[in-house]
Amino acid sequence: MKYISLSALILFTIFTPFNTCKALDSDRFINTRAYSMGNTSSVLPGFTNPASHGFLSSRSLSLEYINRYGIKELSSFAGIVNYPNHYLNTGLYISKYGFDAYNETMVGLNFYKQLSKLICLGVRMNYSGIHYSDDEPDVAAFTGDIGVLVRPADILNISLLIVNPLRTELKMGEEIAQLPNILTMGVSFQPEELFLLTAEIEKDFALPAIYKFGIEYEPIKELSVRAGMWTKPFTPSFGVGLNLQPFTLNMAFSKHPVLGFNSCCGLQFNF
Repeated sequence: MKYISLSALILFTIFTPFNTCKALDSDRFINTRAYSMGNTSSVLPGFTNPASHGFLSSRSLSLEYINRYGIKELSSFAGIVNYPNHYLNTGLYISKYGFDAYNETMVGLNFYKQLSKLICLGVRMNYSGIHYSDDEPDVAAFTGDIGVLVRPADILNISLLIVNPLRTELKMGEEIAQLPNILTMGVSFQPEELFLLTAEIEKDFALPAIYKFGIEYEPIKELSVRAGMWTKPFTPSFGVGLNLQPFTLNMAFSKHPVLGFNSCCGLQFNF
C-alpha cells in the first residue's frame, strides 16, 4: 500500500463510514460550474439530472476533477460524454474516487428526451463498485434515478430529481446500508442576459433538508464569474469559467467551516 499521510488517514477514518452510507448521493457527479454556484446541479446542464441536457443540441466531452481538503487520497476524477442525436439522447459518466485501501468506481448512463417545448424527461442507470478491504470481496450496487426539467419560459427552468426511488441497499460484509433516497427540486432564473440565478432544495429522507443558492455573472462572452452557498453546514463557494470555443474551462472552490477548502476544475470540449 502506498504511504498515506497522517491527515489523510484521519480524514479517511472520518469519511469512510460517510462514504459507505453515501456511496450513491446527489454529489457523486462532478459538475464544476454547478459546484461554484452552491452546487445547484439539478437545474444546470450536467450529469446530475439526466434531463438537464434535454433542451440542448450540442455534444460534448468533459474531464472533471475535485480535490477535497488538499488531500489527494480524497480526490475524484471523472470523464463525461454527452451525445444527443436523432435516435436516442445519451450520456456516459465514469469516475474514480479514493486510493488503494478504499476506492469507489462509478458508472452512470443517461437516457433523455424532450417530450414537448416545455418538458424534458430523463432516466439514469448507475453502477457503483466499492473496494474497502483486501480481505473481503468488492461490493457493487445498481440503482436508478429519474429527472425532469420544465421550461415554462426562456428565462425560467424548473427541475425535479429523484435519486434511488427503489431504495436500493448495499451489503458490505455483515452490514447492510440503505443507500440515500433523495428528492431535489431546483429553479434557475435569468432576468438579464448577463445574470443567472439558481436555487435548490435537496431532501435526503433520512437527513435534514439542504438549501442551495447560486449566481452567475457574465461580464463578457468569454468570462463567467460565479458564487453560491449551501447549508448543512454553511458552505460558501465561488469560481470562474472561460468560454474559448470549442473549449470551456471551469474552476470552483468551496470552504467547509471545519475541514477547509475543496477545489474543482473541469475542461469541456463542445462539438
